Amino acid sequence: MAAPMNKKLNQQLSDSRKQVVALIRAQLIITLILSVLLLAGNRVMFYSALTGGLIACSGDAWFAWKVFGSKRRQPSVTILTTFYVGEIYKFLLTAALFIIAFVLIKPLNIVVLLSVYFLIHITPAVVNTFGRQSENEN
Repeated sequence: MAAPMNKKLNQQLSDSRKQVVALIRAQLIITLILSVLLLAGNRVMFYSALTGGLIACSGDAWFAWKVFGSKRRQPSVTILTTFYVGEIYKFLLTAALFIIAFVLIKPLNIVVLLSVYFLIHITPAVVNTFGRQSENEN
């Protein structure tokens, strides 16, 4: 009975990893598209958008690596702890990247940077919502 359960858990973990990689890839693609579109405005808007998108992607990618990086089976308490610690470090990394951007990048369009950051940050929720709708239609 344990072998089929382990196989099912391993499959779920593998599916979750693939979904996370797809979501981060979508975030990067949308970041590039928005940045290139804003290049028509000016260079400051371009690199401000790129910076905001990469800050969002970096935090999410680090969290995904921390949570899904281990291939071995772990107790549920360890997994939960990994999620909490990963989320705390994701927050700290994001804050550090914003500070670095605000200090080192001059001139910077803060409105564009924050707007793209928030758009990229909600990308997984939007992708999941539309993904579920298309699954329900089939």
